[in-house]
Amino acid sequence: MKNKTIILILIFCIFFHNKSQSKTLNNNILVSIDNLIITELDLNKEINFIKFIKNDEINLNAEVLKKEAIEILIDRKIKDIETLKIEVQEKELENNLYNYLTELKINNENLNSFYIKNEIEKDYLKNIVRVDMKWSKLIKQLYESRININMSEISKDIEKDKRETEDDNQFKKTILINEKNKLLNKFSLTHLEKSKKKYLIKFLWEKVL
Repeated sequence: MKNKTIILILIFCIFFHNKSQSKTLNNNILVSIDNLIITELDLNKEINFIKFIKNDEINLNAEVLKKEAIEILIDRKIKDIETLKIEVQEKELENNLYNYLTELKINNENLNSFYIKNEIEKDYLKNIVRVDMKWSKLIKQLYESRININMSEISKDIEKDKRETEDDNQFKKTILINEKNKLLNKFSLTHLEKSKKKYLIKFLWEKVL
C-alpha cells in the first residue's frame, strides 16, 4: 500500500511538472512594447486564427508565418494603445463583425468550434474588429479633411470605363468612395509607422522560437 502511494505521488509530481513547463513555454515573452508584452501564447492564438480565416490555405513556411503573425500583433497593440480614447457603438461593432464573417463565409457555429478547439476566448475576433474600427475612426478624424481628390481625373476614369451604368451619379459616387479609401489607407500606413517610433519595441522571440 505504501509503495502504491509513493508511485501515485511520483506520477502526480511528473504530471504537475510537465504541466508547469507547458504553461511556462506558453508564457514566454516574445516582444515587449514599452510596458506591454506579446507572449508565445498570443502568437499561437494568432497563427491559429490566421489559418482558420484562410481555411488553412497558407503557402508560407512556419517561420515566415510566425513573423507575419508577430507583425500583426505588434500593429494591433500599437493601434489599441493609440485609440484608447476612441469609442465604437456596440451595434456598429456587431454589424461590422457580421459583415466580416459573411465576407469570409464563416458561420457562428464554425467560429465557436474554432475557439473551443484552440482554447481561445470567444471574443477574440470581436476584439480584433473593435481595434480596427477604432483605428479607422482615428485615421478619419486626423486625415479626412486633408483628402483632396482630383475630380477631373475621376471624370476621365469614368469616361474610360466601358461599362454602361444605369446611374452615372451612383457610379461616380462609388469611384469617389474607392479613391477616398485608398488615400485613407495610405494615411493609415504612414500614421502607424510614425506611431511605432513613439514606443520602445524589443524583439526577444528569436531566443525562444
